[in-house]
Amino acid sequence: MTAVANPPWLRWAGPAAGTLLLCLPHAGAGAASFARWPELFGPGITTVRVQLPGREDAAGQPPLRRLDDAVSGLLPQVLALGGASIALYGHSMGALLAFELARALGAAGREPAHLFVSGRRAPQLAARTAPIHRLPEARFAAALADLGMTGATQASATFRRYAFPLIRADLALSEDYTHEPGPRLRCPVTAFAGTEDPIVDADQVAAWRAVTTGPFASHAFGGGHFFHQHHRAALATRITEALE
Repeated sequence: MTAVANPPWLRWAGPAAGTLLLCLPHAGAGAASFARWPELFGPGITTVRVQLPGREDAAGQPPLRRLDDAVSGLLPQVLALGGASIALYGHSMGALLAFELARALGAAGREPAHLFVSGRRAPQLAARTAPIHRLPEARFAAALADLGMTGATQASATFRRYAFPLIRADLALSEDYTHEPGPRLRCPVTAFAGTEDPIVDADQVAAWRAVTTGPFASHAFGGGHFFHQHHRAALATRITEALE
């Protein structure tokens, strides 16, 4: 990993050691959403935060709207990290991207060590809620508030001009996704869920079992769609235990 000079979509601090844990954010978020994650892991796990175009220090680049484009952009950067063991964690949109990246890595002969997903139904299942990324602004803000982005309806016009196009693009990436059948993963898969998540039901989480021939585990935490923000230490403990 030290031989790679600043991959444009990857962020890490200090020397890499052990397993590289790629962290993929939810819609509208960037690498900063994992800023507190490195301190949660011991020296055997290095947190590599994914920064997709269109946000934070990459705000000048147009956001992606197709999952295939995100995977094709990430794959060569991840392969360039060398022979280190790679695990993936993603929340919501990030979980879907992590899954498809895991498939691409497997096809390239670099099956990940583990796939961790949270706040997302299994990819082979159809959504039980209507897509929201094309809604008019007021209804879009209300829909985001229903998901747990409580400040969306009170956000300033300046914030909306920056954030809403990005969130719409990320949601398009997720909501317009079509699952294509293919070989199952061979790595272990662990799914995390919020017990009060308004868009992900328990049976949809359990269905992640079908994506791999390897071991599967699931863990539920109190909270809604963004439960991971309140349980990051517990998630890190579960991830560490699984990787050990």
